[in-house]
This record gives sequence, structure tokens and C-alpha cells, in this order.
Amino acid sequence: MASKTEVERQLQVLLARLAENHDNVRAAIPERKVLRCHVTDLDTVWYSVIESGKVSRPSETPPDDGRVDITLRIGSDDLVELIDGRMSFLSAFASGKVKVDASIIDMLRLRALL
Repeated sequence: MASKTEVERQLQVLLARLAENHDNVRAAIPERKVLRCHVTDLDTVWYSVIESGKVSRPSETPPDDGRVDITLRIGSDDLVELIDGRMSFLSAFASGKVKVDASIIDMLRLRALL
């Protein structure tokens, strides 16, 4: 099991990658979306807001309005493998390693970024 610190580091890597691709993020997710990442084996949740092509730093504090558009549920080791590129989002989803609560449109948009 990956540690909470390792997961936080990997989330930072992912969000930095997204920040470098501002135009792609804006094209894929044109309006404000709140992403919730529940790392199940750590029983920890991080939130990030994607708005105007920018991605906020992950925070354990939910947004003030409580709105969440996309929820990912994943184990810590699987999250690390996904971000490291050792596992594709599609194979993780198909095998049940990542579960997604989102509209089909948001799911397709998210897949384009991961």
C-alpha cells in the first residue's frame, strides 16, 4: 500500500502535468468541475477544482458549496501506477481498479486528460 505522502506526491505530479497542458484542459473541461479522489485503502479524500483550464492543488477540504462533479475511487497502489503511466485509465476502469461517479460526458472528458 502506498503511503498518504506518496499519493499526495503523485497527485501533485498529475496536477502539474495538467497545469502544463492548460489549453488541452480547457478544451476537455470547458466549465468548472470539482474532482473528488477517494483513495479507498487510505480512507482519504482529496478535492481539486478545474476551472478555465486551471487545476487547483489537491485539498482534503471539500469546496464551500459541497458540489462534486466527478468522483474517482481507487486504491493507493493503483493510483500511483496510473499516474506513473504503468496502467492506463481505460484498463484500470475496465478491471474495476478505478470506479468513477460522473456523467458519461464528464467521464469521457476525464479520460482524455488521463
